[in-house]
Amino acid sequence: MKKRILALAVLFALCLSLFSGCGDDTAGKVFRFDIFSEPSSLDPQTASSDDQQLILLNVMEGLMKKGADGAPVPAAAERYTVSKDKLTYTFTLRDDMLWSDGETPVTAYDFLFAFRRLLDPDTHSPTASDFLCIQGAENVLNGTTDRRNLGVFAPDEKTVQFKLAWANPDFLSLLTTAGAMPCNEAYFTAARGKYGISYQYLLYNGPFYISSWREKDYIHMKKNGDYHGEDAVIPSAFRLYIQSEADLTRLTDGAVDAAAVSFSELKTLDPEEFSTVSFSNILWTILPNTDHEALANLSMRQALSAAVVRGDLSGYLQDNQRLARGLVPPVITLSGSSYRSLSDERTIGIETDYTPTQLYQIALKQLQYKEDPSLTLICPDTEGIPMMLSQLQKQWHETLGVFVNIEPLDLPTLQSRIAARDYDLALCPVKAAYDSPEAILTQLFGAGSLTGWEDSQLNLQMTQANRSATAAYSAASYLSAEKSLVQSGIAIPLYYETSYYVTAAEVSGLHFSPFGCHVFFSEGRK
Repeated sequence: MKKRILALAVLFALCLSLFSGCGDDTAGKVFRFDIFSEPSSLDPQTASSDDQQLILLNVMEGLMKKGADGAPVPAAAERYTVSKDKLTYTFTLRDDMLWSDGETPVTAYDFLFAFRRLLDPDTHSPTASDFLCIQGAENVLNGTTDRRNLGVFAPDEKTVQFKLAWANPDFLSLLTTAGAMPCNEAYFTAARGKYGISYQYLLYNGPFYISSWREKDYIHMKKNGDYHGEDAVIPSAFRLYIQSEADLTRLTDGAVDAAAVSFSELKTLDPEEFSTVSFSNILWTILPNTDHEALANLSMRQALSAAVVRGDLSGYLQDNQRLARGLVPPVITLSGSSYRSLSDERTIGIETDYTPTQLYQIALKQLQYKEDPSLTLICPDTEGIPMMLSQLQKQWHETLGVFVNIEPLDLPTLQSRIAARDYDLALCPVKAAYDSPEAILTQLFGAGSLTGWEDSQLNLQMTQANRSATAAYSAASYLSAEKSLVQSGIAIPLYYETSYYVTAAEVSGLHFSPFGCHVFFSEGRK
């Protein structure tokens, strides 16, 4: 449940972390940036929250990092090779890399130790399962083999090699994430269990390092003079201010230079004073709670899903929203191409020989109900969503004869209710943490997911997608998994939403990610 709360907190905030920056290295100015929770730890192998990863992606660096276009590019690695069967990745590290103490070299052994920690079951890493494609990873993670049997090797100080159990087209992207960042074993051991719990117990190998941290006030990062990346670090520093709530006036008054804003906030800003970056990266889907007796029935869930006439809802959508064709939003790619264009252009829906009305009557008979079930749909109380759902309420009543109550809630309450699965039906946002259909779909099924739904067929389809040799085969398997989720009525996709980052007109060079609320400061200018 804790993992669900963290994920939902990020989504309901809709990336409310407000960022700012000014400065280049000659002027000595400082980028400023707002966050809304104080990280409890900065251990890369256990980081899970957006704020933790935001910091780590600027003070640490893995073998790969995200380029300006979002594609993975070499970082701590100078170059890499991939075998013809795509099962062996070999990385050569850059010369002269040092940890932030200015003395200790960054070596291949630091990456070897990091991955052994990541997959060690005692670490309890929330991202370890993302790396099960590595040879031996599953057995290490479940404790049936020693972590020395993991398919990660350091033949010498400059070379890191991975042996994969199956080809994974997302492997390079995974190497850009916090869990794949290096960890110096001697330093970790000397920390005696305090590694990452504060900035004094962490070494940095990225473009910045944490120079000071005032509790409940700010975290200050300075340019790392021992960083030897391919690109020069431009800002002299940046500061994260820890705020209790989002406030757009901090952007408009110049207290910050960039922010993640809602569509309604965007419309109040002068386009000549602010620049905008946008991503169609959020899925809004209805989740039936299978703990509810009526919704545990497949025919009932299918009836509710099949009765949705999405075209009639389009008039209630805002300009930054569009009807969903499936569960995976348009921003997701596979091998550099849009997943949605690789998979299917048609809308995914319930495939059945029965009408929605017939499905509903079948459900009532199977449940031995003489009356309609009592159902309530919880949703956000913002941006006209209740009005759109009143139209859906009408569709369900006219088609099925069932009256579904609509209960608008403030976002914190809605977040808490969904995390606790205290609802009948819930309109929920889903956002990927990295660039893969898997990052969306695995939030919708499995023991630790939003729904808790487990299904062996879905597991098989996801395994086939991960082990496919080509993007086309992978897309086809992911599409099968999407269809299975929709066909089971576990998720009823309604629409995609575009999110926005805004910077002051004089600010340039900040790179934003659609996956998590991440901003990369190293090339920022003002």
